[in-house]
Amino acid sequence: MAKGIPPEMDGIEYLPEPTDPRILSAVDPSIAGWQDDFRARVTGWEPLMPPISAPPPRRATRTIGVWVIVMFAIFMWMAYSTDAPFGKLTYNDSEWAWEDSQIRQLQQLGLNGTGVHICIVDTGFDNSHPDLKHLTPHFRDFLNGGTKPVDLGADKHGTMMAGIIVANGHVKGSSPQVELSVAAALGTSAEGENRGDSAIVADAIDWCWEEQNADIISLSLGGVQDGDDEAMNAVERALSQGVFVVAAAGNDGEDDDGLLSSPANVPLVISVGAVDEKKTIWEGSSQGSTLFNGNARVSPNEKPEIVAPGVSIISTGLDKAYYSSSGTSGSTAFVSGSLALILQAYPELMNSSDSSCIELVKTSLMQSAATASEQIIPHDAHYGYGILNAYDWKVEVGQNLPC
Repeated sequence: MAKGIPPEMDGIEYLPEPTDPRILSAVDPSIAGWQDDFRARVTGWEPLMPPISAPPPRRATRTIGVWVIVMFAIFMWMAYSTDAPFGKLTYNDSEWAWEDSQIRQLQQLGLNGTGVHICIVDTGFDNSHPDLKHLTPHFRDFLNGGTKPVDLGADKHGTMMAGIIVANGHVKGSSPQVELSVAAALGTSAEGENRGDSAIVADAIDWCWEEQNADIISLSLGGVQDGDDEAMNAVERALSQGVFVVAAAGNDGEDDDGLLSSPANVPLVISVGAVDEKKTIWEGSSQGSTLFNGNARVSPNEKPEIVAPGVSIISTGLDKAYYSSSGTSGSTAFVSGSLALILQAYPELMNSSDSSCIELVKTSLMQSAATASEQIIPHDAHYGYGILNAYDWKVEVGQNLPC
């Protein structure tokens, strides 16, 4: 095994990127349909070319997992370490994503998330990464019962989502000074996919607001829509207490059935799709339906509500590595981090015991969204109300207060 390669990725082959041979892309020849010109995306194994003829199913009854949400492209930049095979590397970044979404503008106001509590439900959290060592999160492992931070995902999905929000190093996250709780509720299946039981995810969501008193619950996950789904019911309980919930729209792509993943489909949830640097909808971003329980959806709760950067997003990975992913998972993290800055600016939004402030914040999000060139107005099944403009979102919230 090459020096610098994580031991759990032993057996996976690595190909140098054509534009920079110092950057390796992971490929697994044991996966059905693998070909020499594929660049494997660890969850879903979506090739850059040619298309997979028979992609794996994206929905399973009463199962929730990041496998629905993230098409995880692993480009792994080795650590600044004498053990790294290529010595010191100049890491790429995704600064455009924070700039284009106006997050950096909010940070220039002195906002960093202080006083706001975000709870992430995912595969866990590995705070050994240099960009994450400034934080000691509240942590609970809902699969094994531990309290020591650990990431149970083969691709360290939770650590990457956390980095988009809180990293403070090479990757500079949206709200690095938030109080952070992380619930490890998803594990790795025998097929290498991140999956979890709906009941366990529901317990983690309840923990976020009942025990951790989180202001925002960030869910870069999703599953089949089911009216009796435990995770969906847990989200509705949190919303009824004034807790903001941000969830990924889903990665259905060509298999899109016109339904968002659950719990993104819940009316008061902020559901998030993905766009690339050119502000074009990501090909895998799920479209929303116009009905919920047989009734027409109305603004500001049409689905999805917003799209945010979600293509080739570089964030924290295993140990000192950085990973790049594409999917609505990353987009969700950008919206959660932006919302934390807005709640810091207007702390009265966190004192509600009902959903009145959630409605105000969602109305402001709708009013502030940037219109994409291909978008249908006022609401588009893919783009929602438009593209995240975090600074303008804050302005609209201030004008619409009080709740």
